[in-house]
Amino acid sequence: MRRRWALALVALLAPCTVRAQRAVAVRADNDAFNFWQAPWNRPDEEYTSGVRLTVDVDGPLPWFRRKSPAGDCLRARADCTEHSYAFGQDIYTASRQRGATLEQAGARPDAGLLWVSATERVARGTRIIELGVTLGITGRPALAAPMQQFFHGIAPGWNKPIDWSVQLPTEPVFGVKYDQRRAATFGRAAFEPHAGASLGTLLTEVQGGMGASFALLPFFSLVGDATAHGVARSEVLSGTFFRTSERVPLRPLVTDLEIGTRATWRRLSVAWIAHQTSAEYTARTKGHTWSTLEAEWRR
Repeated sequence: MRRRWALALVALLAPCTVRAQRAVAVRADNDAFNFWQAPWNRPDEEYTSGVRLTVDVDGPLPWFRRKSPAGDCLRARADCTEHSYAFGQDIYTASRQRGATLEQAGARPDAGLLWVSATERVARGTRIIELGVTLGITGRPALAAPMQQFFHGIAPGWNKPIDWSVQLPTEPVFGVKYDQRRAATFGRAAFEPHAGASLGTLLTEVQGGMGASFALLPFFSLVGDATAHGVARSEVLSGTFFRTSERVPLRPLVTDLEIGTRATWRRLSVAWIAHQTSAEYTARTKGHTWSTLEAEWRR
């Protein structure tokens, strides 16, 4: 199984070496980045950790055979096409009482997800269209347990011990995603309404929302987003698709709110963004707060 997934990863990412690289971004999601909370009071549950590496590349995806604008995506207002490859890991843990290693009754299953994705992005004037595909795997091959245990071991006094003997079992997952955005600028403010849909065993939903940014200084901005999701299936909550596993009943409507800052210096951009996700399943009555640290280097 691991050999098959390694071959699939090579097949998906190999074409990225034949075109000019645009940008490289590294992102980490974690409730440990909720800096307004004391370290020992940060929640460490639900979506508890995520890491990803993204590479942006010139031109369309090699296996897409369609006519796309060939302009330079680094130039403002230019029609263009670029694509990206991403590789990452997401970790989800159930809520636990302080000092307990096992989850509470009715909580979500502990789950890890290791994934790779490819996305094509086409810009035509103020409209941006994205089409992407994601392949992944859950269970022990996702390496959630050793990853979390390693980082929790750095500061054991501030982190809960987690019993990973029961987690979402091993299963391949897949999904396709379509998004469309419109950009509008009014002085220092920029707005970006967006809508899209995902289909697959990984995630099936429709979503829509509004992104915004405000330039306080030439190199420093406030950023935010509000998105509503209509969810039909989520692998890490609905359980494995091809076998019986732990699962929880979904809430059909989930909201995400984001607010943060972004600073840019020459080719380097860094951001910190706080997220508030509403309750995703019926047994949970409150939302979950987590944060993102991201750095991007553009050519």
